[in-house]
Amino acid sequence: MDILKDIDSKATKEAIESEFRRYRTYQLTTPDDLLPTITAKYTLEMPAFTNEVNSKVESAAIKNIEYYKEVEKFFVRFNRGLYKLSWKERQLIFMAYLKETPFRDYEIYRELNVSERTFYRIKPKALYTLAFALGVVKYKDEAEVGNQ
Repeated sequence: MDILKDIDSKATKEAIESEFRRYRTYQLTTPDDLLPTITAKYTLEMPAFTNEVNSKVESAAIKNIEYYKEVEKFFVRFNRGLYKLSWKERQLIFMAYLKETPFRDYEIYRELNVSERTFYRIKPKALYTLAFALGVVKYKDEAEVGNQ
């Protein structure tokens, strides 16, 4: 497979791990962080030339909606990629990267009831498959590829 020779494995690994961190962050983020604080405030506000009034509550509501749309879009894309993996690959990815406290490699291959050798063969395959599905594969520069 020539396509795999042109992949920058280090950059791809960093990109997929960034997606994993993003996944965990979205899982743990609570909506309370984006709620506006409301206090009674009575002021006379002169309208701007555009006749628009900027409200902190409206701004926070718009920010919430945009945030949740982004989160929903990410989860749909991530889950589609995750379900392209086999059951064992999904379990491996979940235990190694998506749990709040990830398992160590030896704990994972014991839990999955596979040999250490099989585990280290499945893991990169699962990462590459997921990276392709999520569109985060990084390729070497054309100059680097031509020099080899």
